[in-house]
Amino acid sequence: DDYFITPFELDVPHEDVRFVTSDHVVLKGWWFPVDGSDRTIIAMTGRHGTKDDLIGIGTGLWKRGYNVLLFDYRARGESEDSTASIGHYEFADGEAALDYAMKRVVEREGTCRPALLGYSMGGAICLQLAARRPEVETVVADCPFANLKDLVALRLEQSYVPSRFLMPVIDFVNRAVFSYSLADVSPLRWISRISPRPLLLIHAENDRIIPVEDTYKLFEAASEPKEMWIEPEADHCGAYFKDRESYIKRVSDYMDNVFAGKYFQ
Repeated sequence: DDYFITPFELDVPHEDVRFVTSDHVVLKGWWFPVDGSDRTIIAMTGRHGTKDDLIGIGTGLWKRGYNVLLFDYRARGESEDSTASIGHYEFADGEAALDYAMKRVVEREGTCRPALLGYSMGGAICLQLAARRPEVETVVADCPFANLKDLVALRLEQSYVPSRFLMPVIDFVNRAVFSYSLADVSPLRWISRISPRPLLLIHAENDRIIPVEDTYKLFEAASEPKEMWIEPEADHCGAYFKDRESYIKRVSDYMDNVFAGKYFQ
């Protein structure tokens, strides 16, 4: 879609930026700087999302004093075309975004305190990335899946396709064509490694794409400190749209508490 709202319409100071992943894919994004602040949030959309999807929460966090990076994954939005997946190749995109944002802030402020915010597939990426990158101070994941293989099997069952017999074939073909197993994309396997850094898991109670049970599984597997917010009567990633002002305030307040050291007392 060539028609979308940009930070210009919202009168938000920003810079069009580009950076390169470890496998040489050029990504494009928007950088919202806050001079004098080393607190930085890298936000990630869902599978088919583009950076303008997060302009509301991104602008809200910027107003609260955070540097914010919004970006397009490979083969989405304004970024370079490349093989897309459901969280496997895009992990490199998230890591490149984190590296870019940290470099920008360190050059300006001398230090950088990064946090991750992700939705759906982006939430799954954020959880795995935080587990592997100890400099990330916290994660907020809204409607993440627990394990890609289980999610694909569930969607098959919902379509009345017997996943028990078909899943081995699907996974074999995926490994042959895309060189990774669906089971490799598994926040559930990584989430316990985020502790002692805090995390906030959000899910819509009536999610028709990723069941709310996935967040219950993730919350159970995570170590303290952790928080969970289940939004009633909301569909996939719908908590924001039920009350945008309250959502921005709740996420911003959580981030403020993390950076103030509340969870480490």
